[in-house]
Amino acid sequence: MNQQAYEFGKIAYQSGDWLGAVAKLGEAKAPGEACGEVDHLLGNAFMKLGQYESAASAYQGALADASYGKRGALSCNLGRALLAAGRTQDAVTALSNAVQDATYASPYKAYMGMGNALLRLGKSAEAGAAFRSAALDNNNPSPVNALLNLGVCFMALNRPADAVTSYESALQFDMSPATRNKLYANIGQAYVANNQFQQAVNAFETALADKTYFLNDAASVDYQQAIAMVSTGTAIIR
Repeated sequence: MNQQAYEFGKIAYQSGDWLGAVAKLGEAKAPGEACGEVDHLLGNAFMKLGQYESAASAYQGALADASYGKRGALSCNLGRALLAAGRTQDAVTALSNAVQDATYASPYKAYMGMGNALLRLGKSAEAGAAFRSAALDNNNPSPVNALLNLGVCFMALNRPADAVTSYESALQFDMSPATRNKLYANIGQAYVANNQFQQAVNAFETALADKTYFLNDAASVDYQQAIAMVSTGTAIIR
C-alpha cells in the first residue's frame, strides 16, 4: 500500500474533501491489493458524492478483505449504496447479511434499510417485520422512524388499529416538530380508517396547530370526512 497516499486520503476524508479523498485513497492501493480500511473509506466518500455504484464496488472490495472484519457495518453500507443505486433486491440481500453478523452493534440501521427496500418491492408485511425489528433494537437511540414506517405498513395491510398502536407508541419518544406533525397526520388517517372520527379530528388539528404543516391530498380528504362524521353525530369514541 502507498502509505503516503493513504495518509493524504485520510486527511482529505476527515476534512470533508470527498473528491480529494477519492483521488488519494484510489492511489493508495496497488492493483488487486486487498485493503479493507481503504475501501471502506472510499465507499463512504463515494456515498457522499452520490456515486452509489462506485460506493457499492468499494464496499464489496472491503468485504473481500477477510482480515478487516466489520462485516455487519460494511454489508449495511453496501445495502444502502445498492438501494440508492436502484438495485433493490440486491440491497435486501446485503442488508440481510448485515443482521446476520452477531458482532454488528447497530443492526437497526440495516433493518431500517431493509424495510425501505422491501416497501419498494411492495412487500408490506416483510417490511413491517423489518421496521419492527429496528424499533425493538436496544441500540436504536430513537425508534420513531421505525414505528412511523411500521404504521405505514399496517395501513398498507388494511390493519388501521395496529397502525394506531404503532403511531401512538412513537409519540413516547422525542422528535422534531416536523416529524411530530407528520405523525399526528398519519394517526388521523389511521383513526379515520378505524372509524374513530373524533380522535381523527383531534389528531389532524394537532398536526396543523403550529401552522407549519400542510396535509397531503389524501389526508385532507380524510380530515374533511372526519369533520363531517363528527358534525352528524356519528363519531365513534374508543
